[in-house]
Amino acid sequence: MPKIIIHLPDGSSAKYGLNGATFKIGRAADNDIVLPPGAASSYHAVLQVNETGDFTVTDLESTNRTQVNGRAVHTRELGSGDVLLFGDVRAEYESEVGVRRAPVEEQPTRIYEQGVPAVAARPTPVVLAPAAVQRPVSTTARRSSHAEEGGCFAMVVFALVLPAAFFGGLVLRHHQEKGAWFWDYLQQYIHS
Repeated sequence: MPKIIIHLPDGSSAKYGLNGATFKIGRAADNDIVLPPGAASSYHAVLQVNETGDFTVTDLESTNRTQVNGRAVHTRELGSGDVLLFGDVRAEYESEVGVRRAPVEEQPTRIYEQGVPAVAARPTPVVLAPAAVQRPVSTTARRSSHAEEGGCFAMVVFALVLPAAFFGGLVLRHHQEKGAWFWDYLQQYIHS
């Protein structure tokens, strides 16, 4: 039976037996293989059995892409020993399909074998620090980093509010010093 070994950031690993036809992988709890918080997408990739009995990985338009052996892929057939990267989570694919073929059974996914860190086994859950997310480079259009953070809108508002506040201050100052409104002064200046 093919297996996938997920290597967790704390040094532990989890081995999943791929005993079905399709497996969803991502951070969301309703995936078949749930990844820890980090740079992986909620629904990152899907593994599907192919006609050889091995699996094919398909990226689900994830933010940080799926990589096989260091190259970003959309769809790729896997072979034993392939190293996958789901965002920042590393995984290895093991298969004995070339040696022996077994029919695919429809069963729920379960952890086949759980490894523990070499330092010490802890029963407490692992709390992971947030990881930096690398955004993919767009090939169609380049947006300014200000647009993503609302910077353009802030600049437009600033450009309109600052002159209005300055002009309002001038009007009030003129009224305090001359005892007349600035508008009256402008009408006298225009008519003379």
